[in-house]
Amino acid sequence: MAATFRLWLPAGWTGAGDYPAVPMFDLANVGLAQQATGLISTVITGVIVIACWVIVGLGRARWAWPIIAASLAISVVLDQHRLQPWVYQSFLYAVLFTLAPRNESGQASEPAFRLIRLLTISVYVFSAVGKFDFQFLHTVGQDFLRAPLQWVGVDVSTWPVRTRLFAAASFPAFELCVAFALCWSRTRMLGVWMATAMHLGLLTVLSPLGLGHSPGVMVWNVVMAIQAWWLFAGPALEPDRDAESGPRPVGWLASWLAWATVAVALLMPVFERSGYWDHWLAWALYSPHSSRVSLQVHESALERLPAAWQVAVGADEDADRWHDLRLGSLSLAIRGVPAVPQARYQWALANQLIQQSGIENQVRGKVQSASDRWTGERDEQWWTRPDEFQAAGEAYWFVP
Repeated sequence: MAATFRLWLPAGWTGAGDYPAVPMFDLANVGLAQQATGLISTVITGVIVIACWVIVGLGRARWAWPIIAASLAISVVLDQHRLQPWVYQSFLYAVLFTLAPRNESGQASEPAFRLIRLLTISVYVFSAVGKFDFQFLHTVGQDFLRAPLQWVGVDVSTWPVRTRLFAAASFPAFELCVAFALCWSRTRMLGVWMATAMHLGLLTVLSPLGLGHSPGVMVWNVVMAIQAWWLFAGPALEPDRDAESGPRPVGWLASWLAWATVAVALLMPVFERSGYWDHWLAWALYSPHSSRVSLQVHESALERLPAAWQVAVGADEDADRWHDLRLGSLSLAIRGVPAVPQARYQWALANQLIQQSGIENQVRGKVQSASDRWTGERDEQWWTRPDEFQAAGEAYWFVP
C-alpha cells in the first residue's frame, strides 16, 4: 500500500485530483457524494494500517483479519482501480485467516496454510497458462526476451521467428514447472528455489534498467519470493497443534466457507476468456490478451484536458487530427499503478473522463474483447457518437 499510496489516499493529497474513481455502482443512489467517498477511503486506509500493526506488532490476529478483509472489499467497491492482483490475493488470505481455527495466542492452524499454499500454486498455474497465448508470445514475451539479452549484446531481432517464439514460451513453461514442483514434498525445495529465481528475474526485467514497471509490481514480486520460502520451506510448514486441537470459532461452517472461498478462486478463472471473470482475478499477469477500450480525442478538445493528462496524449500519427488518449499511460502517470486491464473498468473510466472534460462529441474509439488464444484476433465495437459509446457500456454489470 505504501508503494501504491496514490490509490489509497485522497486525490488532493497525492496530486491525482483530476483522475476519477470508478466505483462498482452509482454511489449517489445510496447518498454518497465524491467527497464522502474520499473521506471513507482515508478512514478505511487508516483502519487497514492499524489492523496490520495489530497483527505484526501485537501478535493479535483474531479480529484484525476480518477487519482487513472487509476494509479491502469496501475500498474496491469505492474504486475498482484498487482491484490490483495483490489486493485480491490479500483479501483471499484475510478471509482464510479469519475462518481458520486459532489457539489462545491467535495463531492460525495448519489447514489455513494448506489452503493458502493451494491458492499460491494456482496463481502460478493460471498465470503460466494465460501466457501460452498468441499475444504474449508475440509482444510482452518478446520484451521479456529482449530486455535481459540486450544487456549482454545479443540482438534477438536477428533470430528466426520460430526461435523467438519458442524462447518466449520458455517463460510460462518455467512458471508452470514452479507450480508443479511446489505440489510435491520431494520437489518442493526445488520449486522454492525456482520461484525465487523467477521473481528475481522478473525484478531485473521489470526494473528501471529494463521495462520500468511501477513500484507496486516490483514490491509484489519481492513479497511473492519471500512468500515462497515462508509457505513452502519456512515456519508455516510446522502445524500449530494447539490450534488444531482447540475449539473452532464457527466449527463446520467456518471450514465450509474457507473451502468455498478457495473453490471460487480456483474455478472462476476458467471463465476469464468468456468475460465472466476479471483478467487479474484469473491471474492473467503480464499477459496482453485482456479486453480493453481505446480512446481518441480530437485535436480541438485537447486544451480542455487537464495539464497532467497531456503526458498520455499520443501524436497525430495518421495526420487526421485525432490523438490517442492512452489510459494505461494515464494511470501510471497520475496514480503510479497499471490501469485495470478490463474493458468494463476502462469503459467506465473513459466515461468519467469524457463527462469530466465535457468532450462528449469530440471523442471516438473502440471496445475490444479478449483476444483469441491461437490467433490473437479480437472482436471490436467502434463508436463515434455518445449514444454508441453508452450502448457499448450496457453489456457490463459493474459500472456506475
